[in-house]
Amino acid sequence: MKAVKVISPKKPIQCSIDLPASKSIANRALILQAILPNITLNNLSQADDTILMQQALKSHTEDIHLKNAGTCMRFLTAYFASKEGKKVNLMCSDRMKERPIKTLVDALRELGADITYLEKEGYPPLAIQGKKLIGKSIIMNASESSQFISSLMLIAPSIENGLEIILEGEISSIDYIEMTAKLMQEFGFRVQYKNNKINIDKSERSNQKDFEYTIEADWSSAAFWYQIAAMSHDSQITLNSLSLESFQGDKIIAELLSNQVETRTISDNIVIHSNQSKINNQNYPINLKHQPDLSPALVVSLASLGIEAKIEGLQNLKIKESNRLQALHDELTKLGYAIKIDGNSLEIKHSGDVNPSTPLRMTSSSIQELNNQAIQQSVNLKIKNNQIKTYMDHRMAMAFAPLALVFGEVIIENPDVVEKSYPYYWDDLKKAGFGLEFFEV
Repeated sequence: MKAVKVISPKKPIQCSIDLPASKSIANRALILQAILPNITLNNLSQADDTILMQQALKSHTEDIHLKNAGTCMRFLTAYFASKEGKKVNLMCSDRMKERPIKTLVDALRELGADITYLEKEGYPPLAIQGKKLIGKSIIMNASESSQFISSLMLIAPSIENGLEIILEGEISSIDYIEMTAKLMQEFGFRVQYKNNKINIDKSERSNQKDFEYTIEADWSSAAFWYQIAAMSHDSQITLNSLSLESFQGDKIIAELLSNQVETRTISDNIVIHSNQSKINNQNYPINLKHQPDLSPALVVSLASLGIEAKIEGLQNLKIKESNRLQALHDELTKLGYAIKIDGNSLEIKHSGDVNPSTPLRMTSSSIQELNNQAIQQSVNLKIKNNQIKTYMDHRMAMAFAPLALVFGEVIIENPDVVEKSYPYYWDDLKKAGFGLEFFEV
């Protein structure tokens, strides 16, 4: 197994970062492009999930392996179900076999889809025989996964009669449903989304003009740089081609960490500064029901800064690439942080085992006083035999790597998992001054 030792920078962080393109937008855009090929896409993400999506859409084989790519599995289930005459088997990793898909399959079957579970009922892998789907009004449980709803929205312009989706129950990750609607509208599709009802008309190819679209930078990846700014001292990080006007819901990270990080817009870029003077220890509740992907970066940030907080709305973390709720608890607990999970929430408390209110931050004076031997002793005490497990989850790796700013260095298992969404994350850490040592364990 591979691992990487991440070593804290020896001077204040000043860097300019080209974030990856949003894979959430890219994968939606690729489905729409497959329906109407007159769409040209620029700046596609190089993330594994986006490459898998491109390969699957171009595949001429019956078996298509989607690894642990949840977006690909859900979007392609709907897409291939609507491709009349196309037969595919959507294969996957063991973890994906634990991630439910019954709600989406049931909805597609209502429209006439022919989908068979190859193993466990209600879970991938799937055998799909493409059929002509007939749109109508369907009711969807909106509490389980917004991707099920987005999957149906994306194919609606290609099916007979279009589609009406009535959302039932508490809506989860509403930002991603709104992203799908706004993207489709930008592409010229007729989408109405009001209250709990979505109406999408069937699209006539003859009415569609050639359209060129550039995928914007990824706010989900920007969250890890906000985390680094919050945990460091006197940092200045430029995030290129990123906008606060984005329709990505994860831009809320700028607001959630506004006490720790100042955000400015300069030209087409965002510049963030650490703001140590405003860090406080006040306990406050946060609900991430609509932005669950921010949880790893935000939880690790607040724990490292000694900020007590209760983070709610985390029910969907249990069916992500890993059970992120449990994974965050386990990895932070073994580092000495006091973390409690209760149902769908996570609580950060002060702990006597670490002193997160005074982490090792690289100030100009601390650089001169830096004692390598003392740091090594601290590391041995804090993380001896406690390498950070990633659970094959890209966001776990990227959220825990910045803890080198607290402990001097940390060891992250399976560093290649970042390729799922941010393939050059480790290169960008080096650009920011972090030391990296890759090795086998």
